[in-house]
Amino acid sequence: MSMPANPITRRLALPGWSVLRFSLTLVAAALLAAAIATGVLVVFWIGIPVAVALFLAIRVWANAQRRVIGEQLGVVIPVPYRERPKHARLDQQALLLIREAATWRDVAWLAIDATLGFVVNLLYLGVFGVAVYYLVQPLLLVTLFHTAPNPSVNDFGFYDFDTPAKTLFLVPLALGAGVAWWRWGELFLRWYSHLGVLLLGPTAKAVLTARVSELRQSRDLTVDYAAAELRRIERDLHDGAQGRIAALSLTLGMAEELLHQNRPEQAVGLVAEARQTCSDVLDEIRQLVRGIHPPVLADRGFTGALQAMALDHPLPVSVVDRLGEKLPAPLEAAAYFATNEVLANITKHAEATQVQVIVTHERGLVRIEVRDDGRGGAAVAPGGGLDGVARRLAAFDGTLDVESPEGGPTTVTLSIPAVHTGVPATDNERPSGR
Repeated sequence: MSMPANPITRRLALPGWSVLRFSLTLVAAALLAAAIATGVLVVFWIGIPVAVALFLAIRVWANAQRRVIGEQLGVVIPVPYRERPKHARLDQQALLLIREAATWRDVAWLAIDATLGFVVNLLYLGVFGVAVYYLVQPLLLVTLFHTAPNPSVNDFGFYDFDTPAKTLFLVPLALGAGVAWWRWGELFLRWYSHLGVLLLGPTAKAVLTARVSELRQSRDLTVDYAAAELRRIERDLHDGAQGRIAALSLTLGMAEELLHQNRPEQAVGLVAEARQTCSDVLDEIRQLVRGIHPPVLADRGFTGALQAMALDHPLPVSVVDRLGEKLPAPLEAAAYFATNEVLANITKHAEATQVQVIVTHERGLVRIEVRDDGRGGAAVAPGGGLDGVARRLAAFDGTLDVESPEGGPTTVTLSIPAVHTGVPATDNERPSGR
């Protein structure tokens, strides 16, 4: 469940959200009372397991708050907790929970929500209730409840609105409450929700620590990937071009001996064989260079390289490129090889009949969507092709997302942070394919 985007629908849905938030404040009050009682018991041994269970219960409640507030505001509130050792002793887990700053931020929000949150949601629902109650009360009194006694809630002390006709004088009060609820109610709840985001979200230090950890993992993946690429290049050179060049040298040496022996006819045959070997070596080196940095990428840019890739693919591939400007060369190469690997996986496993590649660049993020109508079921498995794509993108702080239900279709999204170089790209937004 999420908040509607339409402003009118969103305001009409807010009372239901407020009821949900109000129920969470009641849970917060119960947890706060339990926390106070546990503070007394913690001096005894029995208080330690109770404290651990209570802190975990508070985390469950806080995660529910993160989901509700995040859906209400249309944001994602990251979970700020550190991973705990799975086989740690009970006292060690308790110590880790107590030492973690996020635990005490949860407790602080628990105390705020059990008190201020109760008042905020009660006030919001009270204004909404007054507006609805006094607006429909005259109609209810003359229809459904015409035999019922007059409600005591209409006795304001200075005057008792004890007849259906007199309750009409309360309609302006209902309209005023309704206008206040419509105009300021959402702002009131959003202000309180933003306060929750400040406490329930990770601190700047936690975000920085997580970011450093991500960069460290990205660096390790990049180093491993670079080492694997170097080994591949070395293997290809050793098994291919290097062996052929050694054979070429032997062939030319034999031709030289034949010339010294005045046997030019046989030497001509060896020279022709050497020429063919030289041509084969050049082809292998071109293939090797294409695996390092394709010439089409250097000559025609990412747009032209995608179109050439689509033309060479065995399946019908349509490309829609909306980049607008040229990307940095290292990023272009990473995006090219990642897209090529995804297309290769589609050819091997997807059983698709057509493929579409859509490239966009918005707000400093290059997004490449590769869609196929195959059988689905694709996943990022360790050591698989998509896992290699993810590791390649990690070097540029990029991500790979796969949406592939059984039966298809499959959408693989490559996202890479990038900035434009200012150089216009060619053939933008021009579909191409077989």
